[in-house]
Amino acid sequence: MTTSENPAAVPECPPLSALESASGQLSYRAAGTGKTVLFLHGNLGSSRSWAFQLADFAGDYRAVAWDAPGYGGSAPRAVDIDAYVEALGELIAFIGGAPVHIVGHSMGGTVGARYAALHPENVDHLVLSCSHPGYAEPETAPMSAKFEKRMEELKAIGKEAYGLARARDLLPGVDETSPVFLYAAEVAAETDPDGLRRASRMLQLADNRPLLPKLKGPILVLTGEIDKVVAPRLKADQLALVPFTRHVDMPGLAHAPYFQAPRYYNKLIRDFLSGT
Repeated sequence: MTTSENPAAVPECPPLSALESASGQLSYRAAGTGKTVLFLHGNLGSSRSWAFQLADFAGDYRAVAWDAPGYGGSAPRAVDIDAYVEALGELIAFIGGAPVHIVGHSMGGTVGARYAALHPENVDHLVLSCSHPGYAEPETAPMSAKFEKRMEELKAIGKEAYGLARARDLLPGVDETSPVFLYAAEVAAETDPDGLRRASRMLQLADNRPLLPKLKGPILVLTGEIDKVVAPRLKADQLALVPFTRHVDMPGLAHAPYFQAPRYYNKLIRDFLSGT
């Protein structure tokens, strides 16, 4: 079974907005009115990753997508997951409307889950999409060999080719001439190397395992049946520790279901938020 949709076009994103804080600028995109659904992107994304979701959810919600620290128009923060959680708290306070719904994908889920565990009063529903609890490596651990190899690859082939290579990881089997594949490659190519290094190191050191069992409220865990990005042990840790309301292993989908099957992905989230 597969749920791939191969969309014919990618919606245009809302314009970028920003807030200034003592720790630097945070950028985000917002559309619609109503209850806030806050979308947090992954390691090779940005607020632009949520084009399909911003367009769809804006009809019934206030849909907001951030640029994590070091991504898009957001200034970098300390290489510590709690610095990213603090940034998320600043954004939620700025946009108002708490408690909000949080949809965190991959890295965004790691940050979003920690925020929800520490500030349950500010989170209504939580969606953890192709996410994990962090790698829990010690401060003494070097950057992973895989990451350093990727950075060498970026230097050797340039941003455009690097973006295409990463899109192949995110969307295996998707037509490489399709609008959604080319858009995913473009977003990946825009990733700032320093922001990516900081975020990757943050995830390498992060460990949400002591906090995940303390999560409260409705929680939807989404995993991709053919996701090769999240290691099986990390997926297993998340499923064992999160007191989820529902888990869906999305058939035929990899690490970017928001691109690969946006109608299906959005319906899963919509049904969850509405209590269906």
